[in-house]
Amino acid sequence: MGNSARTGQPRGATLGDVARLAGVSMATASKAVNGRAEVAAHTRQRVMAAVEEIGFTPSSSAQSLIAGRTGTVGLLTCDLEGRFVLPILTGAEDAFDSGQVSVLLCDARGDSIRATYHVKTLLNRRVDGIIVVGSSTDTRPTLGQDLPVPVVYAYAPSDDPADHSLTPDNVAGGRLAVEHVISFGRRRIAHITGNPRQGTGLSRGSSGGRTARCR
Repeated sequence: MGNSARTGQPRGATLGDVARLAGVSMATASKAVNGRAEVAAHTRQRVMAAVEEIGFTPSSSAQSLIAGRTGTVGLLTCDLEGRFVLPILTGAEDAFDSGQVSVLLCDARGDSIRATYHVKTLLNRRVDGIIVVGSSTDTRPTLGQDLPVPVVYAYAPSDDPADHSLTPDNVAGGRLAVEHVISFGRRRIAHITGNPRQGTGLSRGSSGGRTARCR
């Protein structure tokens, strides 16, 4: 007697129940439920009718193993209080299959040891990829080339040219800002920058200065 029978609790429908009702093997039922191409159309229809009749719900973890995907992506940041990580987070969620992919947020707080721990945790959770977000557009150390999932660096580029980095064009941004002011007939233009140790302000300022000197 099964445990559910002893406790009086109803047992959930299983793939075996589906296979028996549809008159097919467990392997065929699994292939049909998971959308595998090698199942005949009439057989798939019979299996899916059985699924509907008994209310079978496939295990998400089992489907992940079959598909080789978990539907999760890690977002590693050291700038949780900054202005850019939350827009990047919401943008990633909007871009990933209309809510079919979840983004797991990890804050390294500028600590390389904590960042390493988060990366290991994300990989143990079998994420499908990792997005790394920095607090400025200055380069940051790469996570390396031996990770088993794709890695994209957003806002802060990796210091390894082999990595995929998506960053704003600060030089072009500075030039556009100055050209906009010049279009109003202004010629004496001041540039107020931020942290002089960060490349963002320096890039925008140097570009703007070159543009402002053009007559």
